Amino acid sequence: MNRQSEDPRSGASGTDPHGENEQIRRHRRRAVAASGIGWGLDGFTWTMYGFALTAAMPVLGMSSTDTGIITAVSIVASAVGGIIFGNLADRFGRVNMLAIVILGYSVFTALTATSQDGLQFLLWRTLEGLFFGGEWAVGAALVAEYARPDRRGRVLAFVQSTYAMGWALSTLAYLILYSVFPAEVAWRYLFLVGILPAVLAFIIRRTTKDAAVVTGEKKVEAPKATVGSLFTPELRFRTIVATVLGIGVQGIYYSVFIFLPTYLQEERGLSFVGTAGYTWAAILGSFVGYVSSGFLLDRFGRRPTFLFFFVGSAGSVSLFVLTSAARPEIAVLIIVLLGFFASGQAGGTGAYLAELFPTSVRGTGQGFSYNIGRGLAAFGPLTVGSLAASIGWGYAIMTIAIAGAITGIIALSLLPETKNAQLVEAIGKETSDD
Repeated sequence: MNRQSEDPRSGASGTDPHGENEQIRRHRRRAVAASGIGWGLDGFTWTMYGFALTAAMPVLGMSSTDTGIITAVSIVASAVGGIIFGNLADRFGRVNMLAIVILGYSVFTALTATSQDGLQFLLWRTLEGLFFGGEWAVGAALVAEYARPDRRGRVLAFVQSTYAMGWALSTLAYLILYSVFPAEVAWRYLFLVGILPAVLAFIIRRTTKDAAVVTGEKKVEAPKATVGSLFTPELRFRTIVATVLGIGVQGIYYSVFIFLPTYLQEERGLSFVGTAGYTWAAILGSFVGYVSSGFLLDRFGRRPTFLFFFVGSAGSVSLFVLTSAARPEIAVLIIVLLGFFASGQAGGTGAYLAELFPTSVRGTGQGFSYNIGRGLAAFGPLTVGSLAASIGWGYAIMTIAIAGAITGIIALSLLPETKNAQLVEAIGKETSDD
């Protein structure tokens, strides 16, 4: 049967040079907005943890080693969540799971405010991490299947950039709440604000659709995705190396940014206002790094771009730690660079991982490699917390950041270049006739 008349990409008014009509463009915008806002609010709820940690530690009787363990466990939980929800997204749809994970991380972030001791704090952070890990895998798969190949890098990097916007919101909330309330209770109000993103879950569920639903085309039937599907002879090596890439990316990111407020306050001696000022500089650099990485990915390819940001991350973290605290004007410029490189190296993960896995296991593959990488990268924050007692927060952060960069470069050398790869099943192109 000739389906051209039914195909929303062809023969309709308002089609663009790529054969897409307004219906697809409209739903693409909604998918990008839903995933971007979801990831941004994910960043909002996650980064407030770093701000709250310094004040929560003495109130709940936690040591620096305890906080390293709690951070590591919550990141491992996010790895498990990414695998679970990535697989569920392949089975039951991207949009359904996106709404669920946003609701979950909002509720458990708010419940962290009720913690009375370190064990309760660990419980709520673990449950929050479970849903936090699912958001990226689900949202990245949703957007990747809408994006055109020549723009996929910048579109997914833009989605990643919303994390910096969420970070900015948590910094603002931190600055306001710590100005109004004593630090001993302000951290509780900070976590309580984390319930706000829950509203978004209901909006997304009512306004956003999966790419396959928009096209109305029937995809080739494939077996239900499982984690085991990633370890067939065709995918086994790629899955393992992509996971190692995830370890490098997230070992850098979490080791640097989770403990940045603690480092600034305990070793640089900054007040909460001074900490917020440095954080704004890092956020500015992060946003520019995310967005820039997208254009570099589409212009020069995935591997050269990742290499550039890995090397820059190791260099900028080292510069910041080794710069004397007596030279704040230089340190501010360096922390902008730190934000640029440490976030830019994470900006390409959505596009690259989407292109490494076929659609039938894309959510599962992205969720596994990104989140198992994240889970193993949890040893980074765990090691930072342990090393801080002997060599200080700054040198501990620098050591793990360099190790993460080296790990990422090794993985990169073993993966293929996927610039302009066609996700043939993404907008219904791999179909069967009626």
